[in-house]
Amino acid sequence: MQNTNNTWGQQVIETALQYANHEWTATERNVLHGNDPDGVPVDTPDVTWKGDVLDCGWWKVGAVNKGVAYGWGNASTIEEFYAGLADGKFAGNVPEDKSRMGSKHSVGVDCSGLLTRCWGLPKKIATRDIPKFAYKISLEEIRQGDVFAKVGSHVMFFIAFLDDKKKRVSIVDSTRSTGKVSVREVSVDELFAKGYEVYRKKPGV
Repeated sequence: MQNTNNTWGQQVIETALQYANHEWTATERNVLHGNDPDGVPVDTPDVTWKGDVLDCGWWKVGAVNKGVAYGWGNASTIEEFYAGLADGKFAGNVPEDKSRMGSKHSVGVDCSGLLTRCWGLPKKIATRDIPKFAYKISLEEIRQGDVFAKVGSHVMFFIAFLDDKKKRVSIVDSTRSTGKVSVREVSVDELFAKGYEVYRKKPGV
């Protein structure tokens, strides 16, 4: 439940930053470029991956990696991510084609999976479902806990404005283009030009 001093929003960002700052180590068992045991194609965003969506992967076997891996269709908690790696599940999944199914043999979070966890939603949602759980607000109203979202496409958490004119913001999200949860700097004008709007979680959902 959100309250007047926005303690809830601060907790949302703290959770998102835990995903962005999480450090972990993988083994060869966590790598896959091919079909999982159910026949679902998986491409982990490790350094051996070369693709169109993600030019090259980022995480390394045996190294300390930072940021929970992007996992198409996944909404792993950090505990589930850690346990999944230990069980030999695949560390993330960056599909070239969004029509692919998610893999239950991979762990990580996609953008709506991160939203699901940070907002404490009862089940994994898709970006097309955001209007069921949130309502639009103006840029002037935005605060921590709110998101920039392009329904049916992508969602990112607002952290703070980076200039007095409110033209640039720091955000945290999970993207196929980076292959992980990370903090980035983006232009507000560019977001709006691409069709993004500002949303706030509905009370009681």
